[in-house]
Amino acid sequence: MRRWMAGVLSGVMLAGALTLEAGATPVPDTQNPGQSGQEQETVGLFLDVPEDAYYAPWVRWAVERGMASGTGEGMFSPDAQCTTAQVVTMLWRSVGSPEPVGQNSFSDVPAGCYYEKAAVWAAEAGLVSGTEFGGDGLCSRGTIVTMLWKLAGKPAAQQESSSGTEWNLLLVNPWNPVPQDFSIALAQIEGSDYSVDERCVDALNQMMAHCWWAGNRPVVCSAYRTPEKQEQLFAKAVAKWMGFGLSRADAEREAAQETAVPGTSEHQAGLAVDIIDAGYPKLNEKQATMPTQKWLMEHCWEYGFILRYPEDKSEITGIIYEPWHYRYVGVETAKVIHEQGLCLEEYLQQRAEYQSAVAWAWEKGVTASQNVDDFAPYDTCTRAQLVTFLHQALAES
Repeated sequence: MRRWMAGVLSGVMLAGALTLEAGATPVPDTQNPGQSGQEQETVGLFLDVPEDAYYAPWVRWAVERGMASGTGEGMFSPDAQCTTAQVVTMLWRSVGSPEPVGQNSFSDVPAGCYYEKAAVWAAEAGLVSGTEFGGDGLCSRGTIVTMLWKLAGKPAAQQESSSGTEWNLLLVNPWNPVPQDFSIALAQIEGSDYSVDERCVDALNQMMAHCWWAGNRPVVCSAYRTPEKQEQLFAKAVAKWMGFGLSRADAEREAAQETAVPGTSEHQAGLAVDIIDAGYPKLNEKQATMPTQKWLMEHCWEYGFILRYPEDKSEITGIIYEPWHYRYVGVETAKVIHEQGLCLEEYLQQRAEYQSAVAWAWEKGVTASQNVDDFAPYDTCTRAQLVTFLHQALAES
């Protein structure tokens, strides 16, 4: 198992939250929920779990405690990828299958499904959030170790490693201004009078070219802005709202929702670009219906860009929906943000939690990886890896 567990947690496990019940009822079959799983009681009955496999003892351990069962016809399917529903159900069983306090508020968790109570419990325990659970989605290594870390009370590791903030992940928003010592090397965008950070200009040029080749008409209408330019734009927005009869304070508050306060604009970092459809030059929500934006929203991540201000993230980003504002973050990050439906703030928070969780897990001997990059948090996890992981984290020494 790649870069996975070494050693067992010592002392009182996970702040006492993870006491196992050896006599718990087996988890309903996680690959085939219609099967009870009671037929497979020992590893010896699993035709696909060799007794000398590294994970064989941990499969037996999980089955004996009712945390896992087979997948039918005498199989455990050790190489099958784990879904979020399976992982959360195993964790729920590991703490004694407590009855949830509240009701199921997930829009995608059917009433009475095998993981409904586990999903509600996970939300109440702070392991998951949102209105969609995504039970059928594959669960990543980082998500699993973070859930364990949260159950343990988010303990601080003695030495949390940090790789620092990469240039492409610089967070600029109403609460995080551009650093005062910030400097940038610019490069002009092909076919435009605008410029961006020279480290992302090639990716932008390629994205624009491919968008054109796909039959669209993308046009850059804004990119890097000087502090003076941002001040002019903000002053213009304030004047507009004051023209509607608002006081200056109220006008500035309204203006900040659509035009960043000077010093808090991504455009000043040279990593953002506004792209419109040549057939519709207005910056409003109708821009999202244009062919150019539809193509960009689907493909921009392939070039390392994200739609920076999605429609449902305004409370987090502090900026209204802008279906024309794209931000460079790098292909790997853009892929995660695209697939998980995140905004940059959510991604960075998730990454920080991964870092803390991995540092904690390394100090406890759960993993040999000391940092997020080595741990590969976005890699998926097999059933064999999961039971091994859980044993290393949950079994008493």
